[in-house]
Amino acid sequence: MEADPTLAQSQAKPKLNLAQKLHTLSWQEWAFALGMLLYLATRLIQLDKFPIYFFTDEAVQTMSAVDLLARGLRDVSGRLLPTYFENGGQYNLSLSVYLQLIPALLPRSVFLTRAVPAVISLVVPLTMGFALRDFFKARLWWAAPVFMAAVPAWFLHSRTAFETSLGVSMFSLFLYFYLCYRLKDRRYLLWAFLFGALAFYAYSPLQLVVVLTGLVLLAVDWRYHWADRRGLLRGLAILALLAAPYVRFRLQYPEALSQHLIQLQSYWVSSQPLGVKIGEFLRRYLRGFDPAYWFLPNSSDLIRHQMKGLGHMRLISLPFVLLGLIAALRRLKDPAWRVVLIALLVAPTGAALVDVAITRLLVMIIPLGYLALLGMEQLVAWLAQKHTQLAARWVGVGFALLWTALSVSMTADALKNGPTWYEDYGLYGMQWGGETLFEEIKAFMQAHPDKEVHLSPSWANGTDVIARFFLGDPLPIQMGTIEPYTLYQLPLDEQIVFVMTPEEYSWIPTTGKFTDVEVLQCLPYPNGKCGFYFVTLRYIDGVEEIFAREQAERRKPEQAELELLGQKVRVSYSPLDIG
Repeated sequence: MEADPTLAQSQAKPKLNLAQKLHTLSWQEWAFALGMLLYLATRLIQLDKFPIYFFTDEAVQTMSAVDLLARGLRDVSGRLLPTYFENGGQYNLSLSVYLQLIPALLPRSVFLTRAVPAVISLVVPLTMGFALRDFFKARLWWAAPVFMAAVPAWFLHSRTAFETSLGVSMFSLFLYFYLCYRLKDRRYLLWAFLFGALAFYAYSPLQLVVVLTGLVLLAVDWRYHWADRRGLLRGLAILALLAAPYVRFRLQYPEALSQHLIQLQSYWVSSQPLGVKIGEFLRRYLRGFDPAYWFLPNSSDLIRHQMKGLGHMRLISLPFVLLGLIAALRRLKDPAWRVVLIALLVAPTGAALVDVAITRLLVMIIPLGYLALLGMEQLVAWLAQKHTQLAARWVGVGFALLWTALSVSMTADALKNGPTWYEDYGLYGMQWGGETLFEEIKAFMQAHPDKEVHLSPSWANGTDVIARFFLGDPLPIQMGTIEPYTLYQLPLDEQIVFVMTPEEYSWIPTTGKFTDVEVLQCLPYPNGKCGFYFVTLRYIDGVEEIFAREQAERRKPEQAELELLGQKVRVSYSPLDIG
C-alpha cells in the first residue's frame, strides 16, 4: 500500500507556536489588530463617567435580568423564558435583558451594565473589516476599526446600555454572514438568519428593517437561493424556529404592538386617511437620508443623544460617502456592493414609523460606514493606478492616522468636557444624577440613620428603577416630591429629609405653608451649581386653616358649557384631579 503524500506533507509540516504565528502576520493585519485595541479602549475608558447620565433605559436592562433570575427565569405571569420584557408600559426589551443575566449575578455597577453592549459592539468594526477584505478586496480594510472609533453617534451610543447599539451590532453580523453565504459558502445562511433574528429581537425599530432587508435580499438574489432548494428549505425551517418566540408573544399579547405605537404617538394609529399616513411615512423616511442631519450638528435630537459641536457622522467623511455611493451604483450587479445599497435604502424604515431620531436611525451608520471606507478605497485605488503603489499606501496610512487622531481627541474631549457641554441637567436635559446622587444618599443615610429620606423623582424618567439599581430591594428611601405636603396636611417633622431639585427648592416659599427651611447639604451639578438639596422643614403655625379653606374651595362644583347631541348644554361637575 502506498503512503498518502498529502498526509505525509501535513505530518512533515512543522507546527507554528504563537510567537511564530504573530511573526507571519502582515502589516495590515497588525494595523487592524491595533485598530481594534484602540476601538475597544475608546469604548471602555471611564465608561461609567461618560455619558454623564445613567438613564432608566439602561438600568432597566439589568433590573429586568435581576427580576427574571428571582422568578426562576419566568415573567410576572409565570411564563418560562419570556420573549419580551416590559419597560415603561411597553414590551420592547428582549435580547438585551438576557445578555445582562451574568452582570445581574455580580455587584451592580454602571461599568458592567454598559460594558456588555460596548464589548459586543466590537463586532461592528470586525465584520466591516473582514467584509471589506474578503468581499470588496479593499486595500483599506484594516482601517475599519479606527474609522468606526471616530464616528460620533456610534461613540456615544455604544458606550450606553441602550438596546439600540446592541441591535446595530447584531445587524452588522447579519449583513456579514449574508455576504459569507452569498459569496463564500452557502452554509453561512443559518448564521445570517440567526443574527438577523437577534437584531429583530434586540431593538423594536429594527424589526421592520430586518424583515424588509431579508425580503429584498430574497428577491434580488432569488436565482442564487433557488439553486440550492434543499439548503433554502433548511434555512426557512430554522427561520420559522427563530420566529416562534415572537409568534408566541403576539398570541399572548395581541394588543402590544398597537399599544407601543400609541405610546410613541405614531401617526399610524391615528384616525388620518391611509393616503396621509403613507405620505407621512415617505416624508420621514426621506428625512433619514438628509445629509444635514447626519453630518452637521442638529437641534432635533435630545441633547443627551448628541456629541456637542459634531454631527452624527464626521463632516470630513461626507465626500467619501458620496464617492462610495457613486461606486456602489456603478456596481449594482456585484452582490457585495448591492447588499450595502439595500441596507442603506432600508435602514430608515423603522424610524419612519414614528419619527426621525438617532436612536431609531443608528443602524444607518453601518451602510454609511461601508460607503465612507469604500469611498476612501476608490481614492487609494486611483492613486495606485495613476501614480505608485507606495503613494497609495501612504495615503491610506494617512487616512488611518487621521481617524485615529479624531477618535482619540473626541474621547479625551468627551471625558474632560462632556459633563459641562450642556447645562440642562434635569428631566428634559441630561437627567444627571445616577450613581453620584445615590452614593451621596447612601453616605447621608449612614451619617444620619435616624432620618427618613424622601427623594424627588422629577429629575429623570423611571427614577424608581434607577433607585433600585443603586440601592437594592426593598428601597431604603421614599420616592416622592414635597407637593403632596402642600395639598394635604401630612405628618411632617425634622426627621424627614427631602432630596429635591433646584426648581422644587425655589418653589417652596411660594406655597406659603412652610417655615424653618434648612438645607443640610447640597450635591452640585457638574457645572458647580447646586443640583440636589437635602432639606428639612416644618409647617407654619396655623396651617390647618389654610388647608381647610383650600379643601372647601376644591369641593365647590365647577360650571362649563359643552356640545351634546348638537346642542350647547351647561354642566356642573366636581373639579378634575386636584383642581
